[in-house]
Amino acid sequence: MLDASTQTVAKEVAQALAFAKETNGVPMVVTPLLYPGGGRVVLRIEQSSEGYIISDFGSARREADLMGGSHLFNQIARKAADRFAVRYDSYMIFDMEIPREALVTAAIAVGNASKYAVEATADALSERRASDQRSILWDILKSSFPSGAVHKSEKFSGRSDAWEFDAVVQIDERPALFEIVTPYPASVNSAIAKFLDVKDIGAEKTIRVAVPTMPERTPHLTLLGRTARIISLDAPQDAFRLAA
Repeated sequence: MLDASTQTVAKEVAQALAFAKETNGVPMVVTPLLYPGGGRVVLRIEQSSEGYIISDFGSARREADLMGGSHLFNQIARKAADRFAVRYDSYMIFDMEIPREALVTAAIAVGNASKYAVEATADALSERRASDQRSILWDILKSSFPSGAVHKSEKFSGRSDAWEFDAVVQIDERPALFEIVTPYPASVNSAIAKFLDVKDIGAEKTIRVAVPTMPERTPHLTLLGRTARIISLDAPQDAFRLAA
């Protein structure tokens, strides 16, 4: 059984994770859920003739706008609303006609849908940008190496699996494996897994090159550097030529 002091701490933590406030006389709930930008998901509660309305009051859409993802958000938000059995009206994610006893469940659903919609928009933007950055990498490599030496989206086998790299430069018998790395943990972790598995067949058998698009914002860069050489996408062309 918890002692009194531990129970007090637990209550304090619970109250800090989520709390209520008023904005212009409208009740709001600040949830522990976070958007990719670090802001909390805030829900607005209003009374209606048939119960209550809970919404994010357009905050997910505003977050997407700030990321430059407004052109992607509408379709993603509709799918998010369907996934969590709530609604989207091209401005806000919400649920309505909610009886009081179902408010907590509805709040969880709306909050999660709002968070998911922004995260999915961020992921879609990241993938589009990564595609553009791969094109830049390919242009650099084609200019740096003889025709036919550069292979796009080529698979290479490591100790445990075959991995697809953004580019493989085949010169002599020691291939150079290039991988674009965006400043997101998932991208970094994926690159580390690929390079580590390939390194395990023999560090001297390949040249492994990580190409971070934004090195100053890339997490775990030191760990990444233990599995591959690091060359920034905006590095001089000679750096890519010397790498292989």
